[in-house]
Amino acid sequence: MSQDERMQVSSYSRFLEFIIYILFFLGPLMGNVIMVLLHVLSQDFQVSINAILIAIPAFMIPFAITQLFAGAISDIKGRIPVLIFGLLLFALAMLTTTLSFNLEVFIISNILAGIGFGFINPVLIALMSDLTSPSMIPSKMGYLGATANLGVGIGPLIASQMIGIGWRSVYILFFIITCFCLIYMFITKRPLKIISKGSNFKALMGQISNEMQKKVVILLLVTTFVYSHTYLAVTIWTSRTLAGVVEESLTGIILGLAGVGGAITGALAGNLIRKKGVRFTIFIGIVMMFFSMIVLITIGDITREVVSIPLAVGWIAGGFAGGILFTSMAYYSQVLSPERRGALAGLFTASYFIGIALVPITLSPFSDIFGITGVYIAIFFISIIYTLVILILSKIASSTILNKEIQLNL
Repeated sequence: MSQDERMQVSSYSRFLEFIIYILFFLGPLMGNVIMVLLHVLSQDFQVSINAILIAIPAFMIPFAITQLFAGAISDIKGRIPVLIFGLLLFALAMLTTTLSFNLEVFIISNILAGIGFGFINPVLIALMSDLTSPSMIPSKMGYLGATANLGVGIGPLIASQMIGIGWRSVYILFFIITCFCLIYMFITKRPLKIISKGSNFKALMGQISNEMQKKVVILLLVTTFVYSHTYLAVTIWTSRTLAGVVEESLTGIILGLAGVGGAITGALAGNLIRKKGVRFTIFIGIVMMFFSMIVLITIGDITREVVSIPLAVGWIAGGFAGGILFTSMAYYSQVLSPERRGALAGLFTASYFIGIALVPITLSPFSDIFGITGVYIAIFFISIIYTLVILILSKIASSTILNKEIQLNL
């Protein structure tokens, strides 16, 4: 390959990585923006805030289920075609959301958005790994984790500032971003590898089945599911408690700071994994997670203005922990099975978002009986379970990764 050709490929890869980061930012942006829009949507559609909350599982459940297959499909059909299909569906969903005139249409558009982005999210992780040398995968997973956490925080912050224009303007912005990425995907070259030679349903199920037979993969999925009931559960239930009581702009600012904190630690976590190892990185994340929960539990009634600073401290610390821990698990999803990284990325993200979709349901009894403090206490004990499971995962995964490295060197 000539020097000009190498420079052309490098330029292509860099811009494609830029598109990947934009889309990975857009997913959590879409999923979490509703946290700030709860009150204004309930007024516009003339329904209760609890009714608007249906939009969360309406997006998350199809989003999670689609990801079970999307990553494996991209192993078979290629990354770019699957991304184009997902972007088309997501763009249609954003247009439908913008035109929503009642809650029913809004819910339908969220279901369509979940399906569309379900074809995008895991493929982005696998595509980034395809473009990256093995030694740099931890860093790139860190940057992806940082991008996702930034979307979690910045989404509500953007929405809170755009409410004055109208909530539909938020989804118009999403539509424009999606169309930009879609146009690029249509015109881009497609040198990206297709891992599996099969192209039928049997090959697809074979990809998924091969991964599900591995104990370390099952353990990763369990760990990811439990993790979804920690930091993101805090975000969902805190936002719900503050909706209509505290100014949306204040909630958006705190969420934004938590997201920025998670972005910083996510980016640092990738490099920390390379230099100090994933176990040390996980330990740092766990310490931050328990610090966050202890602060939140001691607050009591979070709607009081006097507790806004400790609430922000606890919430932002949770963002720090989330950035580190998500990056660590994303790293495992790409190194445990390099030959089927699309399939494993799909299973990993599906487990994560199925958990998020269930958060409003699983923690609801604690909220009904004990209020938000009861929810925080429940999340504290879930965090203990998460700690035990991820420590077991890190031990087994280390052996698995070492064995794969030995096989590659033979």
